[in-house]
Amino acid sequence: MGLEEVKSDILKEAQQKSDEIIEEAEEEKDKILEEAETEAEEIRAETEKEIKREKEALEKQELSNARMKAKQEKLSAKQKELDRAFNEFRSKLEDLDSEERKAFVENVIQETSFEVSKVQGSEEFKEALDQGKTDFEETERPGVVLISEDGSMRRDFSFERILENFRSEYRKDVAETLFPEGEE
Repeated sequence: MGLEEVKSDILKEAQQKSDEIIEEAEEEKDKILEEAETEAEEIRAETEKEIKREKEALEKQELSNARMKAKQEKLSAKQKELDRAFNEFRSKLEDLDSEERKAFVENVIQETSFEVSKVQGSEEFKEALDQGKTDFEETERPGVVLISEDGSMRRDFSFERILENFRSEYRKDVAETLFPEGEE
């Protein structure tokens, strides 16, 4: 066996060893790539699920917000209609003719549990008052305020106060009349 043969055997053996290492490295590379692709696919699938969950959550939130906004707009519209009804009531109070004002003053004086000696009210109520029995003091507020002789007792029948009392006492009834149940 000569030097060339030894050299040739060593090179063959080295080539064979090199081929085995390369083959193992290729197999390892393929295995790593396959694992990486599997992991990437799992990450992609999980990401798609997460995106879907987030999208559904956003859609639910948007739907909820839209329902809330619609409910608020409906309540606002109902409140405007209630305000309109009460403003119409106030307009009717302000549009009383002279006989109605006179009847109004007589009724509120009779309804009062004390002797009225002074009436404060807007100009149009001066004529409605029996001037001989009580003093009249003109004010800017429509309606009348009844005052006892010593000033210790007062009853406020100004239109503002009547409307305020009417609104607090009959708001529910007016709302039920304007918006019967089942009307959505």
